[in-house]
Amino acid sequence: MTKTDRPDGKDSGQTGPELVDRANEEYDAGNYHRALELFDQAEKKGVSSEILYNNRGAALDAVGRGPEAIDSYLKSVSIAGRYELAWHNMANSLFSQEMYSDAVGAYAKAAALNKERVENLSGLARAYLKVSKIGRAIAVIRKLDRFAEKDATVLLTQSSLYIDAEELVLAEQCVRKYLDKNPDDVEGLAHLGNVEHEMGIYGKSIDSYEKALQRAPQDKELWNNLGYTCFLTGFFDRAIECFDKAIQLDPLYKHAWYNKGYAYHGADMLERAVECYNHALAIDHNDPVLWNNLGNALYNLGRYRESIPKYVEALIVDPDYDIAWNNIGNALEKMGEYAEAIPYHDRSLEISPDFDYALFAKGVCRAETGDLEGGYNLVLESLDLNPTYDEAWGARAEMADRMGRLDEALLAVEASLAVNSEFDEGWTKRGEIFLTMGNAEAAEASFQMALMCLESSHADTAGGLASVVRRGEVLIRLGRFEDALVNIETVVLSGPMSSRMILKDLELRRYMGRFELPKALVEIIRRITEPDTLAECAEFMVDAGNVLEAERLMAVTKGIPSPSPKLAKAQARIMLAKGETESALMLFDSLNGHPSEADFLVINAGAHETRGDVAKATDLYSAALDLNPSNYSAAVGLARLLLRAKKADECISAADVAVGIDPLEWEPHKLKADAYELLNAPGMAKFERDQAHTLLAESGLKAEDIIGR
Repeated sequence: MTKTDRPDGKDSGQTGPELVDRANEEYDAGNYHRALELFDQAEKKGVSSEILYNNRGAALDAVGRGPEAIDSYLKSVSIAGRYELAWHNMANSLFSQEMYSDAVGAYAKAAALNKERVENLSGLARAYLKVSKIGRAIAVIRKLDRFAEKDATVLLTQSSLYIDAEELVLAEQCVRKYLDKNPDDVEGLAHLGNVEHEMGIYGKSIDSYEKALQRAPQDKELWNNLGYTCFLTGFFDRAIECFDKAIQLDPLYKHAWYNKGYAYHGADMLERAVECYNHALAIDHNDPVLWNNLGNALYNLGRYRESIPKYVEALIVDPDYDIAWNNIGNALEKMGEYAEAIPYHDRSLEISPDFDYALFAKGVCRAETGDLEGGYNLVLESLDLNPTYDEAWGARAEMADRMGRLDEALLAVEASLAVNSEFDEGWTKRGEIFLTMGNAEAAEASFQMALMCLESSHADTAGGLASVVRRGEVLIRLGRFEDALVNIETVVLSGPMSSRMILKDLELRRYMGRFELPKALVEIIRRITEPDTLAECAEFMVDAGNVLEAERLMAVTKGIPSPSPKLAKAQARIMLAKGETESALMLFDSLNGHPSEADFLVINAGAHETRGDVAKATDLYSAALDLNPSNYSAAVGLARLLLRAKKADECISAADVAVGIDPLEWEPHKLKADAYELLNAPGMAKFERDQAHTLLAESGLKAEDIIGR
């Protein structure tokens, strides 16, 4: 704390010294701005003394004008170089402005001038710790021993300094010496609890805090500290009770609100965490860590777009907050905006070049924007900095797989599992690699391990949405489609999810032939506003035979001046399902760059297929393929109808055409599997079904793509 001095009063009758006296009185009353005005007036009246400039510096510090305060202290010591109080105050100011190297020099000067001020030595020790001169700091802390003989509270100061120096045994020794002299002292018991907390002996820490609270039940900080320690030991309900007690004692106690939010955050009760963080921010709007954590809670809820302004608020307070810059990039990445994310990761790395997570995240984005080799190299850099980061090993495995380096991919995923045996994404990737290698048995075992990891984590829709989505992916890979559908719809119905997630739900239903939708899902679909997504949902409704619902969905898109091909296709399918062929043709003719005749034949075929006119639909699909042999929809539609007609060999041929057109689609493989079953070829059927399962899972059921968009 900065301190003011007083003139000796001999010149009190003069105008200048009188102004200094009045300025000191205003300072003591907390009227710092008025004090500054009077100090400046005194200076203009000719007063130029070390005391004036020291006291003026203290007032400048009090109003947050740190750099000017330093200048004032420097004027003071330039007049009287041995004026210890000015050196001490200047050291405190430098320390508070994070100018730690300069603070070391100022504290050292003050300590040399006044060997009896404990604060000079304790400040010097803290400054040494800030510049990582641990040995020197410990040497200074030991110099405080002689003060502790007269004043036992110095032992607590030493203990705090030893904690900062990570010399916890010495810290405990100091506080126990203090308690030997003051066994029932609340401050000593609380401090012992702090030391035990830092040592990780949480049970003893809880005992110490509770003993202190028996003597001081109205101490909010003790309740807060006890709550945080209970949270770390897994006593969640007790932790919340303690935070609530602290808040009851002081509703404006920011730290208790923050820690309560942090506890809810750690328990995946993220909506409650958001509420607590907002309470804390209402108390202190300028806490960048709070803003960042609020952003993290929204991010973990899958509300990526909402999280970004919170990270921005953190950066308004602290523009060099590297984690917040990186988190904006992470949110953009989760929304699929990889190119837009890279500059934020770059800014984070400008601030902290060895930020391993930012390197990893930038690598993922580079790979997704087409620079696979560059992204891979960045991930390798991140692993050089932190070889214990499981997600980075997983990303390396993913990229190596995409580059065709299966052996390297397998080694990387095994490394991720060596770091974290419960890394579900690692087990899932291991299964995918084994599937590619043709080892179905090892793949299934890996997927089962992934499922066990996910189920043991007790992820639920209170916060672990990404885990729930990943569970759905694994269930699909294991062929447990009913369970996967329940899992996916749990997520969809839980809150504001992405349209892409809903489309994945419909895709899985289409795969299973489950066209009857729950009312709750229909209500969610009705709230969609993205035109192209509405078009895909409307097509599902047409396939389900619910043309009225399809029309209702498409009504939202009326008036769009330039309908997309998806909108046009959906509108045409509705018209064709109602038998309005001429209207559909007119719709296409009215569009610039309207679909080709083959596309129109496919749409018409789909309408006939929906109405059960198999023969007409087959002819139309065949005609479309004749016009355009690269029309995937025509090939897969023809294969679907040939299977329906029990023409297994012809179905397989048509499905092979579809695979040749688009090898990443799952449906042709499923049709081939069903056809091979008709031909009594179970081995081939299983192979094709495995291919379908893998491609279906890889077609977009990824947490980073489908949450929060």
